[in-house]
Amino acid sequence: MPIKNHIKLLLATAVLSVGIHTHAVEVPVATTSSSTIVTDTPQHTNLTTDEYISMSATDLAKLVREKKVTTEELIDLAFQVNDIENPRTNALITTRKDLALKEASEMVDNGQPFFGVPIVMKGLGHSIVGGSNSNGLDFNKHVTTKFNGRIAKSLQDLGFVIIGQSNYPQLGLKNVTDSTLYGPTGSPWNPNYQAGGSSGGSGAAVASGVVPVASGSDAGGSIRIPASWNGLVGLKPSRGIISGNAKTGQVVNFPLAKNMEDTTALFENLLTSDINPTPANLTGIKVGYTTTSPVGTPVSDDAKQAVMNAVNFLNSKGFVTEEISIPVDGIKLMHGYYEMATASGSLANFLAKQTLKRSLHIDDVDPVTWALYQASELVHKEDLEKVNAYNDEVKETMEALYKDYPLILTPTTASTAPGLTESLLTPEYAEQIKHIDELKTKDERMKVVYDQWLNSLAYTPFTQLANLTGQPAISLPTYVSKGNLPLGIQFNAATNQDRLLLEIGKLFEENNQFKQLHTKKDVVIPETSDTMTSSTESTTETESSSSLSSESETSQTNNTISQSENESTQETTSVTDTILSESNTDSTTQTISDESKNSTTSTSETTDVTVSSSQQESSSTSSSSTLITEDDNTLVTPAPETTDSTEISSSKQSSQSASSETSETSSQTDTNSQKTVSKNKKVNNDNQELNSLSRLPKTGEVVQKYLPFIGILIIGLAAIFWYMKKKKQ
Repeated sequence: MPIKNHIKLLLATAVLSVGIHTHAVEVPVATTSSSTIVTDTPQHTNLTTDEYISMSATDLAKLVREKKVTTEELIDLAFQVNDIENPRTNALITTRKDLALKEASEMVDNGQPFFGVPIVMKGLGHSIVGGSNSNGLDFNKHVTTKFNGRIAKSLQDLGFVIIGQSNYPQLGLKNVTDSTLYGPTGSPWNPNYQAGGSSGGSGAAVASGVVPVASGSDAGGSIRIPASWNGLVGLKPSRGIISGNAKTGQVVNFPLAKNMEDTTALFENLLTSDINPTPANLTGIKVGYTTTSPVGTPVSDDAKQAVMNAVNFLNSKGFVTEEISIPVDGIKLMHGYYEMATASGSLANFLAKQTLKRSLHIDDVDPVTWALYQASELVHKEDLEKVNAYNDEVKETMEALYKDYPLILTPTTASTAPGLTESLLTPEYAEQIKHIDELKTKDERMKVVYDQWLNSLAYTPFTQLANLTGQPAISLPTYVSKGNLPLGIQFNAATNQDRLLLEIGKLFEENNQFKQLHTKKDVVIPETSDTMTSSTESTTETESSSSLSSESETSQTNNTISQSENESTQETTSVTDTILSESNTDSTTQTISDESKNSTTSTSETTDVTVSSSQQESSSTSSSSTLITEDDNTLVTPAPETTDSTEISSSKQSSQSASSETSETSSQTDTNSQKTVSKNKKVNNDNQELNSLSRLPKTGEVVQKYLPFIGILIIGLAAIFWYMKKKKQ
């Protein structure tokens, strides 16, 4: 080949070598293997019980959805807290850990707002499969339900996992939880004081941190009273706008929660009707306030101070506040309220006939229930029609008042909670109740009912109005007494103005007006951890060929070790036949007495009663009582009541057994942890070897690094050839 062609070939080779080098720098070559693939597996965290207790349902659902905790872990935390708190408060009457874990394992994340969050259902009316359905009656303690009722289903649809049932007074008749069957429930603030009723167990379960949310029902304050005495948010929505709530009657169902975020999310997701939109601006809204009891009973200095603190805060935010008088005859209103409550007495007698095959005896029930049963014998349909007519008049009166004062502020309760062992039935009226059947007229019997209840009503005279008018109300946790007991303030608003109440709640919360037992703790998710509680594969970042070495980032985690405990529950397995239930809810009483001539709808706390029947659903909107069937069928077979005061020794044995199981599980956990640590060490060693190998120069890297020098050498040789040729010429 002529020397001229040699020179051309050398120059072309040199240019090509420089081009190859430039291309290699711009597009690095990545080497991959199964052990060096980057993954986006989120970091897991171990929640402490303190962190769990302080967090909202919304927070917990977010952690589950981001795979930072598992639902099973939240269930386990709930039971850890319950093991500590329930002996103090007696909030839960049944638990279902194994079933909850099973249901959690079968759940699919479809974007539910509260996916994987534990919840407690009120033991009265909010039926759950296999759960107790005694209505608090000793002779029905064996009764359970076959299926989840409407309220339970609606909350499960939001992603909640049911872990148990909460305590309540017999038939939900009282503003305190003093169950003759399950024992009383104390407030987590001080268990020597009442948690309230009738959703007292739910209030105590949320305030103590067992769950962030628990279901409640409210026929005369049964959500708001426990909210007041446990430092919670208690919303009683407008009638008939929430899933599972009837469009008639005074009972509404809604969960108790710790904050406005959860309360608002629950409201919007359970809402079934079009209502007034969220107000764009609260500035300038007139607020009428009063601390005068509508039935003339005393109001404590604490309750008055709670309202005045709120008034001062509202004034500082630009609201117009004015003391007002509510133009309603509160005594007449409550007389009608108790006439409607006699339906619960009829119901108790109906259930006695179903179970005992005889009419009710005085020793079968609480004295209050007996008084209502005896009064129900003389209350007729015409009497209840008059009561309903007056309630409608009161509603119109209040709607007119709300045009002048869109918000009306009162105490939620007239004082802090009574003592746990304080009897609200005086000896005088207890004696009168024993002889109530000797009284011949309705008015005489109703006077005994009203008088014996007045001592109890004095604690909570402000809550019943909203139930009888169907208008919304909310209790906010803004006050704590010098004795360190909470007391709520209540805002009432016009029908379907629920979002106005939610906004006023947010205003108080965002301005640090809430005073609660547990404050929120921020959860810090660690960037890396050698011992995390979730199984993830170790990951390493991919190497770039432009770098001689790279760092391998790994995220190793331990396998989740879950403990399974045999929970003693009161889920029964026997069968009862016909039962009643309120229209469109799992939790209201309708009068059903074959002997009674009256056809009534119960409207006291009594209306929080559930009665089951066969596998049918019925939806009634009649204001008079009807015998209806529902999907809350009853099964039987009682297990021992875990919270019954007569079975404390059995409870202790259960605790010892659980302790033994925990010890065994702990031992197994240690063994598994050692295996996991050993496995992680091996993974670390493997990764270190891979990193060492990645730092060795590869053949391609050597060629790429020295390619420019090769090109320069070729150009130099070409120049020499050219020079030699020129010299020969």
